[in-house]
Amino acid sequence: MFGTFSLSDTSAFSWSNKLNGSCLRVSLTSFISSGFTSDPVITEEREGERAGGKEGSARVSPSGLTQMHLTLEFGGGLELLCASVKKHHVDVNLKTGEDQLTMRDLLSWVCSNVIKQRPEMFMKGETVRPGILVLINDCDWELSGQLDASLSEKDEVVFISTLHGG
Repeated sequence: MFGTFSLSDTSAFSWSNKLNGSCLRVSLTSFISSGFTSDPVITEEREGERAGGKEGSARVSPSGLTQMHLTLEFGGGLELLCASVKKHHVDVNLKTGEDQLTMRDLLSWVCSNVIKQRPEMFMKGETVRPGILVLINDCDWELSGQLDASLSEKDEVVFISTLHGG
């Protein structure tokens, strides 16, 4: 397979091309609100560019710890591991002396602070289990460096299980 298609909600989708490291994002919000008379908004990013254009730096909390505000979303059944809450707005404390948060750090934090039951269904070793799609600002994390991907203030990270019973 040369790419990955993902649907973040009913108003946007993205196509990640593994051959050239690009992520094509199509937003249908203005298209739908115009009664299908305007063109959809299409943006393209290359690997290494910040997805979503939400560059920002961490901030200092009242307790003096450096924090980063993120939005986490769990779908495809993963929300059941988080007390059935799909969307979480979180402030993650960065490690002392660090000014960046990596996905490796975030996954560890999520297991300790967000996952309420059966963390083994979410993590395998230090990464997510096979069958869990991870999107950073609607772009497949495989294009951003997976565990080593750096996060910025107000980034959105989505975890979707692609495995379903039947």
